[in-house]
Amino acid sequence: MATQDAMERRGYEVIAVGSGAEALAFLAYTVPNVMLLDLHMDDMNGWEVLGAIRNDPRFAKTEVVVVTGSQATVGSRVKVLRKPFKIDALMAVLESPAQKTMAS
Repeated sequence: MATQDAMERRGYEVIAVGSGAEALAFLAYTVPNVMLLDLHMDDMNGWEVLGAIRNDPRFAKTEVVVVTGSQATVGSRVKVLRKPFKIDALMAVLESPAQKTMAS
């Protein structure tokens, strides 16, 4: 994964999962600082994963960056990264807490 490799080269510890179900299973025992969430997954809707995160107080401080190709509005407390994106755009979103939306 190019995104994972680029993030690791910049010092991020990255745990990648392959589905929404895997994400929820992982989140049952881990509270990440930041989470990249694709809204379009094969096994479940990304909105469902986002809802589970936002309804669990353990994730109140977890920063969520939604990755999507659509122009959907995702609400507050969530940053949006539009696909396709460049790694520099992702880094800008991760490193800029005030920035809510970044385009590639």
